[in-house]
Amino acid sequence: MKNLNWPCLAIISLVCVLLSAVPLRGQDYPLAPGTRWTYHLHKEVGPLAHFEGEDARLAKNGVVEITIIAHVAGTDQIGGKTYTRVEAVHEDKPANIDWYALTPVGLLHSKAVDYIADSQSEFDPPEVLLSPTLRPGESWTWKDLKGLVTSKKTASAPEQITVPAGSYRATPVRTEMTIPTEIAPMNVTMTQWFVPGVGFIKQDVRFEMNGQLLSRNTMTLEKFERAGSPK
Repeated sequence: MKNLNWPCLAIISLVCVLLSAVPLRGQDYPLAPGTRWTYHLHKEVGPLAHFEGEDARLAKNGVVEITIIAHVAGTDQIGGKTYTRVEAVHEDKPANIDWYALTPVGLLHSKAVDYIADSQSEFDPPEVLLSPTLRPGESWTWKDLKGLVTSKKTASAPEQITVPAGSYRATPVRTEMTIPTEIAPMNVTMTQWFVPGVGFIKQDVRFEMNGQLLSRNTMTLEKFERAGSPK
């Protein structure tokens, strides 16, 4: 075995230091029990679509405007892994539930239940919502086990975003997803603005088919409460 000389060892040490200094921004997602987010949710539909389920009851003039309060409620075992359950309510009624896990590969999302839209999604394998470093231009892909649904996420450079809760330096993560349907493929485009230590402060989602807008949902943060902070 050939011995390494001192310059080589110095270079290796420097590389290790640089790698360890890379901030793991995507790992700073608050999932401590008691963490709480209050969001304003705006929903609208295109000319060829209509609201269903609870959305139909809440809609006024083709628009849904509601307040969603989410909090870290506990943990569950999914596929042998511990996931944090984040429950959201509207007017004290269940709105949606999401299951997250912070892992070395990033923030995983395994399941989502939307009571308002009357829908449920299971991600197998779990999708990576946030990469550990969120470098500008970094992208990663996801495909379900059947190979029918695919998505690509791309992180961009942080930008200043103002929402009702305040002004933040947030990293946009854009998702492009294609979902097969009996009529035609549905294209989903979503941008989420992430702030380390806070979570998502804004989310904009568009559903389109054959170039026509089906619906658009925009969610903005109104209030963030860290675990243990006075209510």
